[in-house]
This record gives sequence, structure tokens and C-alpha cells, in this order.
Amino acid sequence: MKNSTALGITGFSLIAVTYGMARFSWGLMMPEVAKEVSFSPQIAGIIAACSYLAYCLAIVFTPLLVSRFGPRMPAMTAALAAAAGLILLALTHSPLVLAVGLFIAGASAGLSSPALAEAVSQRISTHNQPQVNTAINAGTGAGIIVSVPVLLVMPGGWRMACITFAALAIFCLLLIYRHIPRETRAKKAQNPFALRELFSPAMLRLAFIALISGAASAAWWSFGPDILAHHLAVNARLRSLLWLISGAAGILAVFTGLLARYLAWTQIYRLSQLCMALPLLLMAFLQSYSGWLIPAVAMCGAGYVTLSGVLLVYAADVLRQAPATGVCVAFFMLAAGQVVGSALFGQIYAGYGAVITLIVFAGMSCAMLLITPSSRRQVSSEHRTTS
Repeated sequence: MKNSTALGITGFSLIAVTYGMARFSWGLMMPEVAKEVSFSPQIAGIIAACSYLAYCLAIVFTPLLVSRFGPRMPAMTAALAAAAGLILLALTHSPLVLAVGLFIAGASAGLSSPALAEAVSQRISTHNQPQVNTAINAGTGAGIIVSVPVLLVMPGGWRMACITFAALAIFCLLLIYRHIPRETRAKKAQNPFALRELFSPAMLRLAFIALISGAASAAWWSFGPDILAHHLAVNARLRSLLWLISGAAGILAVFTGLLARYLAWTQIYRLSQLCMALPLLLMAFLQSYSGWLIPAVAMCGAGYVTLSGVLLVYAADVLRQAPATGVCVAFFMLAAGQVVGSALFGQIYAGYGAVITLIVFAGMSCAMLLITPSSRRQVSSEHRTTS
């Protein structure tokens, strides 16, 4: 097996476990968990926030681990954190243990992305890096695809599902050990950029886009099942099916690199923003279930995973000598946007209802059509032109 293929499969698998299973499966599990572990809606919000908090903390500190130990150690730590957090969830009988389990599981996602970005930058040629990075990032959709049927049909319910996810995380350790490089970069390249590059026009623009895009994405990823249930009166089994379709569509992001042969990255970026905005507008104006919901939720999944992959590519390019740091900044702002967006959505939803709220959040993605990310070279060129 070629090194690039083996690295791609390893990264894809780790992202599937850490994002699709350890992070995003909680939304589907929570109603069943609440039947066995009693907690109030307020406590449910705090428990869910633990995952976001851990993700943000992990993604901030992972570049330091990558710089010191190379990408293999943080990648293996990500798999172990996913397994440990999921096992805690499976064994829990109290809200406190739930919160701790979600915190550890959430950290696994923050550990994995920067480590994999560094591994790709070391082992894959510059020309092929965008294609490999976006293919790896599409693992989120695969994780969601696996998690939905496992949660629905696994004997033993959500607890046995968590054990199954943890076993898959342990299996990833073998792949990581074999295919993720252990070595750090040469000393000369370990600190190749000045602090001012983190505040360059390209990086600031990318951070702003990630923040607003993350906020917009919270409409579906934090409140999608609730909107389907209470605004569109979709039953529980159909909601699970629509969630599965959304996750399955996320795998289409694996073809982002191929699509980039025919479209510019800015065009792919705009398409992904439209894919996030249009379904929200459709859901706003529907009053009950419609067959149009199937392509709509598919667009939600494909749009978000593709967008995160595009942001990853731009982040790695802006700080191309330290891609783990670039990815860290972009994904931290994306997660911060989801935290802010979740809180804002809840407030507007409670005060003005689903229609107004969905229109507002669709408007966020539409506004981002006017602000496109740019690479360091593009910004430098623009600066020379305007000067």
C-alpha cells in the first residue's frame, strides 16, 4: 500500500472515531441516556458544553505536542482519549461521570486534526496535500454513518454502542503506530514563523470566516433534531434516518480535492456555504415533513464537512511551515462559533420561533459568500495591487 493511501486511510479512520463517534454521536444518544441517567435540561446543556470546552482546549495545545513529540504521539493520544471517554460514558450512572466522559471524548477530536495535518505535511507532496487533507476530513461523515445504525440496533442500547465505538478507537492505535510519522520537523523548521503571521490579513480573515461559519452550522448540528421534531413534526425514527443521510452526505467531501481540479477553491467554498444556508431556509418555510428534507439534510452534511475541509486547506497554506498551528486556529474558531451559535440560536428560538431563527442563521452563511478566505500568496498579491 502506498504511503499516501495508508496515511489517508489512517487519518480518515481516526477522524471517523474522534469526530463522528466520540463527538457528534452524543446528540443522538442523549434522549436514550436521559431515560437511565436523570438530569435537568440545564445540566444537559452543561454536559454538552464539556465536549466543546475540551475540544477547544485540546486544539490549542496540540500544536505544542506536535512540535515537541511529532504527530504520532498526539494522534495516539486522540485514539486513547476517544476510547477512554466512550468507556466512561458506557459505565456511567451519574451526570458527573457523563460530563467527564464527554470532556475526555471531546478532547480526542481536538488532538486528532492538528496531528494529522502535520503528518500530511511531512509525508505528502505539496501538490497532493489538499486532496489528502479533505479526504481525511470527510471521515466525520463515515463516523456518523456507523454510529446511527449501531445506536439503533445494537443489543444493549447506547452503552454497548459506546463500547463498540471505543473498540474501534483502540483499533486505530495500530494504524497510527504503523502509518503516522513519529519524527518532528528539523530544528530549523520548528519555529519558522513570527508571531505576527498569526495576525496576518489572511489568518484574521480565515479566523473570522471560521467563527461565523461555525455559528451558522450550530443551527443544524446542535438544533437540527429539535427543529425536525417540534417545527416539522418528524417522528423519532425518521429523524434518525435524516441524521444518517446528513452524515452519509458528509462523505462526499472526500471528493473535494478532485472537485478542485475543475473549480477554484473559492468556488468550492461558496458552494459549501450555500449548502449550509439553503436547507435552513427550506426548513424555515416548511410546516411538516416533505420529501425535500432528504436532499436538504444531505446538503447540510456535505456542506459543513466540505467547508471545514476547505478551511483546513487554507489554514495549512497560510501557515504552510507550521500547518498544525494553522489548522488549530481555524478549527478552534469553528468550534468557538458553534458554542456562540448554539447559545444565540437557543435565545432567538425561544423568543421568536423557528422561522425567524432559521432565516437569521441562513443569513450568516449567505453573508460569508461575500468574504472569501485567501492564501498568504493571494493576500500578498492583493496588498501589492492596492499599494
